[in-house]
Amino acid sequence: MPAAAPDRRRAPRGRRPALRALWSGALVLALAVGVPALERTGLVDGAGVAAAGPRRFPTPGHESTGSPLGHPEPVAVPSASWSAGARGTDGEPARWDPCRPVHYVVNPEGAPPGGEAVLAAALERVSRATGLRFVRDGTTDETDRAQPYDPQRWGDRWAPALLRWNVPVEAAEDATQGHGESRRSAGEQGTGGVVLGRGGPVLARTSSGRAVIVSGSAGVTASALGDFGDPAVRRRVQAVWLHELAHMVGLGHVEDPAQLMNPEFTGVAGFAAGDLTGLAALGGGPCLGEV
Repeated sequence: MPAAAPDRRRAPRGRRPALRALWSGALVLALAVGVPALERTGLVDGAGVAAAGPRRFPTPGHESTGSPLGHPEPVAVPSASWSAGARGTDGEPARWDPCRPVHYVVNPEGAPPGGEAVLAAALERVSRATGLRFVRDGTTDETDRAQPYDPQRWGDRWAPALLRWNVPVEAAEDATQGHGESRRSAGEQGTGGVVLGRGGPVLARTSSGRAVIVSGSAGVTASALGDFGDPAVRRRVQAVWLHELAHMVGLGHVEDPAQLMNPEFTGVAGFAAGDLTGLAALGGGPCLGEV
């Protein structure tokens, strides 16, 4: 399975440690008519697929209303400084179906006091930017969204997105061997670092080549983020959540340091013009009830 090469860029002298984000993949399902197959992919710049055996999928169109549940808020100053995290073979960005709710569950292990409010605020911000409607299905002890269709646990539907506070502390270089996006601290001297968050979508690729996000995961390494009682730490935690949730709904990285989706934490604590333009594009569009 291909893996991203470690990003060895460091924070310039005199600057505080940077948070880094390394895109290393997504979980992809191929929904070819009559021949469904689960694929686990490295998706480093769109390359690398390792196929697994056939499996079943939920009945298409679960909860689809036939019209969008919401609409992205207007972007005051649109910007081209955004990118899609993944695209279908039809060239279109992977996105959620705007005509059904995005269900999610939370693994609260490791959550600091007051953390729930920070996460709720991040979800509300992503909802306004995309028009997507998030529905909480409660808590869970899960740590991986490796089974996006689990009818014994979730019924005849895609498994809800998994949000968690207890992403394992690990070296940033080790994180490039896994799936999903990871954001890291570069360390006090610009060497080493630990993962501060991880996120990514689960994609269903239809026989027409369309890529639809049907589940996903996002999380932070609460134990590595510092004292949550410090307002600066709370702002950093919220920024990491926004970054990871944006990956979960389909945004990729950009090199523009003014955007939150830049691979380094440059002090931007909220979505900027490019981020908002991309989120609005991903949240708009027609219904995707074929999955």
